[in-house]
Amino acid sequence: MKKIIAILSAVILITATFAGCSGSKEKSRIATEINDTVLLLGYTEEAAPFIENVKDGAAEGFIPELWDKIFDSVKGDFKAYRFERVEKGYELEKDGGFKGTDGKEYSASLLVGAVHKNDGTFNEDYSFTEPIITNRIIAVTKKDGGVASYSDFTGKKALTTTAEAKAAFEKHSRLYSACESVGEAKNRDAAMLALDRGTADVIITDEFTYMPLANKDNYTVLDGELDTIEYVIACAKYSGWKYSINEAIKELLSADYGEGDELTPLVERHFGYNASSFEYITEGDK
Repeated sequence: MKKIIAILSAVILITATFAGCSGSKEKSRIATEINDTVLLLGYTEEAAPFIENVKDGAAEGFIPELWDKIFDSVKGDFKAYRFERVEKGYELEKDGGFKGTDGKEYSASLLVGAVHKNDGTFNEDYSFTEPIITNRIIAVTKKDGGVASYSDFTGKKALTTTAEAKAAFEKHSRLYSACESVGEAKNRDAAMLALDRGTADVIITDEFTYMPLANKDNYTVLDGELDTIEYVIACAKYSGWKYSINEAIKELLSADYGEGDELTPLVERHFGYNASSFEYITEGDK
């Protein structure tokens, strides 16, 4: 009996040791020092739910979790990675700014976080992946409230909930000027309250803001969007990174690889709904 207990104890200790090693291996992906084997992921600012709580090279949010899932598929000779803050306009793989323990200066290879296309000269400055997350600018009305389509905006009172929504609405100058008034709500809840009370006829907002709303039964999202914001991972111009990242995310989305579709649950957990429109078609798929 004593021998059996001793053997069982040894098995438990060995199992615990390997479990500890597994956890340490996961943590070791985040490098504590910068060197040739460390991939630097640049971000310009923290923006939930994309990336937040960045500390000592580690971060929380959708992008860090996505990257953890695809790192082994795209890492090449890199063994670990770090998230590092960069200034807007930072030139990937050229500007440097990060000193390694060997005294060499290193550059960020990718730009991640709330990075979207069609922003300033972004499309000219970078290569980038297929859109991973898509945020539509939409119009929300109360059911049976007299606004069934964009053609009903004439003489109506509108409220915008975000700067992006306001900018997109202003670009549609004929719609914008057709309204009796256009105001800015402090937040989504204030806008929806105005809609409920009849002090606003239509809300111009975005899906990130609107979709997690618990009770949408009393409201209608009009057909068609005012704008689309597509979020990507940016690479140095003409870099091959985008191909390997696209392929890795495609496999993550596919039901035929690993544990099935892992992308959709990850997106839904961070955004409150499936905010991804990712689609990557290779020559072999055509």
